[in-house]
Amino acid sequence: MLRIPLLEVLCLLMLAIPIWAETIRTEFKESPQPWVRFQSGRVVAVEGLREGRWVSRYWTADGRFDWSNELRQDEALCITLLKTPGDASPTVVSGGWRFARFTESEASAGGARVCTVELDQPTHALNLKIHTLLDGTPILTRTLEITNSSDHAVALTELSVWSGRQYAHTYYKNFIRGEDPLPFQLGSFVKNEWGSEGWFDWKPLDQGTTILKCEEGQGFNDPFFILRNRAKGENLIGHLAWSANWALEFEYKKAKDPGIDWVRFALGPRAKEPLRVIRPGESIRTPAVHLGLVAGDLDQTVQGMHEHLRRSVLPKRAEGREGLIQYLVPADQGYLREHPEGMTEKTVRENIDLAAAIGTELFILDAGWWTNTLDWVPDTARFPAGIKPLRDYAHEKGMLFGVYAELEGGRGAVHASHTAKEHPEWIGPKAILNLTIPKAAAWMESELHRLIEENELDLFRLDYNPLFTGEGPSTLREGFRENNAWRYYEAVYSVYERARTTYPNLILQQCAAGGARNDLGIMSQFHEAYLTDGLWIPNVLRSFYGQSLGIPPEVFVTAHGAFGQPGRDRAGNPDTHLRMTYALGTPLHFSGMVAPDLESMPEERRALF
Repeated sequence: MLRIPLLEVLCLLMLAIPIWAETIRTEFKESPQPWVRFQSGRVVAVEGLREGRWVSRYWTADGRFDWSNELRQDEALCITLLKTPGDASPTVVSGGWRFARFTESEASAGGARVCTVELDQPTHALNLKIHTLLDGTPILTRTLEITNSSDHAVALTELSVWSGRQYAHTYYKNFIRGEDPLPFQLGSFVKNEWGSEGWFDWKPLDQGTTILKCEEGQGFNDPFFILRNRAKGENLIGHLAWSANWALEFEYKKAKDPGIDWVRFALGPRAKEPLRVIRPGESIRTPAVHLGLVAGDLDQTVQGMHEHLRRSVLPKRAEGREGLIQYLVPADQGYLREHPEGMTEKTVRENIDLAAAIGTELFILDAGWWTNTLDWVPDTARFPAGIKPLRDYAHEKGMLFGVYAELEGGRGAVHASHTAKEHPEWIGPKAILNLTIPKAAAWMESELHRLIEENELDLFRLDYNPLFTGEGPSTLREGFRENNAWRYYEAVYSVYERARTTYPNLILQQCAAGGARNDLGIMSQFHEAYLTDGLWIPNVLRSFYGQSLGIPPEVFVTAHGAFGQPGRDRAGNPDTHLRMTYALGTPLHFSGMVAPDLESMPEERRALF
C-alpha cells in the first residue's frame, strides 16, 4: 500500500488551494447605530454610521469577525461640493448622514454579491448609495452613487471613493529586519514617460502625507498601488478604475510607544475645476475602487487581484477567441513605412500571405489605411476596393481579421477631415473629439458600428495618441465651470460596453501611445490591451513585470523586441523575440520583426516562426 507522508500531503494541499477562501458573507445591524460587516475570502471589513459620519471601523485579512478594541472611526469616504456658483469655498459633506436602507443582490451567475447601504443627508439634500461587490476573492469593489435631491444644481469638487486606515504592530521593530526601520512600504508606478509604463518600484513610506497622482491627463502611471505592511506580513492592494487625473493619498502617523503606527488612505479622481455638476434629481456613479487586503507575500497578493479581475471586471472573450496568434501591420513604422509603395491593397495582401505562412490566427490592419483622421473610410487611391476584400482574403487564408482606428482623434490631419469641417464645434483641444457633446459621442459610436458591420470585423483595435492631455477642456454648466473628463469617459466607457453586447464575438483591443490608458476604467471595457511602445529589451520586460502586478498577463498583447525594426538601427534576435512572444501574454507578431514579404523570408527564418 502506497503511503504518502502527511507533510507532503499538506504541502500539496497548500499548493492547490488559494490563500483566500471562497467565502462571501455579510452581516448588517441597524441598531443602536447601523453597521455592516463584509467578508470576501478571508478579508473582513466593517463600516458603520457614527454620529452622522460613515466610518471605517476595521479591516482584517485573517477572517476575524469582531474585536471591540479595534473598532475605529475613520472616514470611509469624502464628498466635497460647491452648493452655488458663487460659493467662496467648497463644503465638505462629512457629518449629518442618516441611514435609509440596506439591500443585497446577486451580481452574477458566479455568485458575486452586491451590498448597498443607502444614506440621506437632509442639510445638503443628498442621497448616497454605497455599493460594495464581494466575489469570494480578497478584493472588494466600491462605487458611490450620489443623487442631488435639492431644487438646484451642485458641483462635486473633490471625492475620495474609499478611505480608511491600516495599522502596523505595537512592537513592529521586533518583526522587521534590515536597515530600514519603517513598517510601511509603498509600491507604485514611478515613471510617467513614453515607453515606461509599469515602472514599478517600492519606497519606504515616511511620516506625513505621500500623494501619488497624475496631473497629465492621459498618462503612463496608472492609479494602482500596493501598501506593504512589513510588521504584519500584509499587503493592501488597490486600483482606481479611472482614465483621467487622480490622487492616491497615504498619511503615515507614527504613534508614541507603545502605540500603533497607522496609515490613512484616500483614493479618488481629481481635477482643478469641479469634477461633475449634478443637476436637481440627477444621480451620478463614481469610478470604482478595487481594494483588498492579503496576509501573504507579493505573489499571493497579486494572484488575489488577478482572480478578482478575471471573475468580476475583465470582459470575457468569446469561446475560441482567447490567446490567438496575431499579426500587426501598421504604415507608420516597420517594413511598410520603408516600402516604396507604402500601405496599399497590394502590400497588405502580401503581408496576409506572410502572416498565414507563419501560422497567424488573427491579422490586424493597423494605422494608416485612411486619409484624414476622423474620416473613417479607406484612402481611395491605395484601397480602391475598400477594406472588405482584404478581410475576405484573410478569411480565405484561415485567419480572422481586425482593423485599427483612432476614433477619438488626437493625432493626424483631424482639421482636414470632412467631420471637422462639418462640425468644427465637435473638435476640442489637441484635436480630440469632444465626447461630452451627445451628438459627437453618438456619431463616434455609429462610425464604430459601421466599421464593424461593413467589414464584418473579428477585432477592433482602438488607439489614442494626443499625449499629454493635462487638465483638458471644461464646460460651463448650470453656472459652474466643469472639467470635461468625467462626462468624456462616461461616454467612452458606455460606447464600448454597448459594443460588447451588440457584437458578442468581436474582440475589443486597445492601445494608447503604447499603454497610456491601461487603467481599469478602460480595461474593464476591452478584452485586450497593448503593453507599451517601449519595446526594446530589457525595457519591455520591466514594463511587463510591473503592469502584470495589477493586470492578468493574458490580457496584454505585445510586440516584444520590436524596437529592432527597420529604420531604428537595432538588430532583433528572433529566438529571444519568439520566446517572449509565446511566453508573455497573448502572442503578437509585428510586421517589422518578421520580413518585408514572404518571398524575401529565408526558409530557415520561416521555420523559426
